[in-house]
Amino acid sequence: MGIFMFHRPEMPKFNYVPRYYNPEKEEMEKRKAAMGLDSNLSDSEKLRVKMRQKWGRVGDDGREKPRSSTGKLRYIIIFGFAALAIYFIFFTPLVENFITMFLKLGGK
Repeated sequence: MGIFMFHRPEMPKFNYVPRYYNPEKEEMEKRKAAMGLDSNLSDSEKLRVKMRQKWGRVGDDGREKPRSSTGKLRYIIIFGFAALAIYFIFFTPLVENFITMFLKLGGK
């Protein structure tokens, strides 16, 4: 009697067919699109390749260029300014002279 009270529908069947992914072929298609040759990429992928080329992220051969070292240079400059500031604060009487000058001006 319990079988007839609760109806349990069958689960839907999915027709999933796994596809073969070849990264080398995809890379070759992107290089062909970057060089302007006929490729099998979709329009959105072609647009993506063109944008990367225009923005300078892709070289003439279609491969991505390594990022420049401007980020490293920026950190070196910031570290240099911080080291210079620490030197002036702790190892020269410059800050002490400023403090005494402001105390003399404020006291008059």
